[in-house]
Amino acid sequence: MYSTRHLLHGLPPQGIGTLIVDRDRVRFIAGLLRGLGGFLECFERADPQFSAVRQVVERLGCGKSAVLVVANSLVSYQLSTTGEVYWTEFAKWVVSSSGGLYEVHRGFLESTRFNRARLLDKLDRLSRFYASRLAAELEADPLRYCGNLQGLVEELARTMGGSPEDKTIAFAGKMLRYVCLACGSETRGDVAVPVDRRNALLLLAGCLVRGCGGSLDECVGLLMTRHKRTALAALRELCTTAGVDCVKLDALTWALAGALTGRRRMDEILEAARGCLGGERIEILSELYSEFSKCLEPRTKGV
Repeated sequence: MYSTRHLLHGLPPQGIGTLIVDRDRVRFIAGLLRGLGGFLECFERADPQFSAVRQVVERLGCGKSAVLVVANSLVSYQLSTTGEVYWTEFAKWVVSSSGGLYEVHRGFLESTRFNRARLLDKLDRLSRFYASRLAAELEADPLRYCGNLQGLVEELARTMGGSPEDKTIAFAGKMLRYVCLACGSETRGDVAVPVDRRNALLLLAGCLVRGCGGSLDECVGLLMTRHKRTALAALRELCTTAGVDCVKLDALTWALAGALTGRRRMDEILEAARGCLGGERIEILSELYSEFSKCLEPRTKGV
């Protein structure tokens, strides 16, 4: 959570106001992103969630992994820890357990201390997915959707009674991409960037969405709920203008938001990416971090 005292710069002094996409800022940030181009996969490969997926694939194979990973994505919300810690624990559990996939996964969900909120609802989602035709199709042909990620999220939305832009469904598309990569298959098709706290924070702190005069915590919450369409529009325009797939952008925003909130050190992120990006693109990454904190009060950074 972000302190209610940490307000955004350049916005109305009080009151929520009308949230709007600042298209000049979108174009500016998109220009920086174009400089990273095809190197966004550097951040995906460095994502601890990708490491967790690869661990599951190496032990259980692509079929079982595709089902487990998509299922876990559907219940990865309101966690009491970071996503990377939760997914690392999940990987350790499933590779060391025996039994049917649903039974193993249910056992994990009932045992983990990191995913207790709305547990009955999550167990119901898990049961519905494992009983679905889609789960059986993924286990039999795990790479069938690697060439059509959009098709995966659309089918998943029909299966779960949601929208392809719902946070957990969009997240499942990203995580299936990780399964595809771990299995040696490239992907095609795009998936919306999940509108979670991290990406909502970046949109506000980077001045891509303006007009909210409340506290940072209030504004992040509003952007995830009542003004979710504004967030989706900003993210979609950013990806389109930058010429990048939104599904590849999420790992970069995870790294930047981690530095912004103090969960990670930006100098460590830069050093880890140096070998993959090279000097010129490291400068672009550093500038992106600066720009994505432009509308944030200085004392908020690192909190």
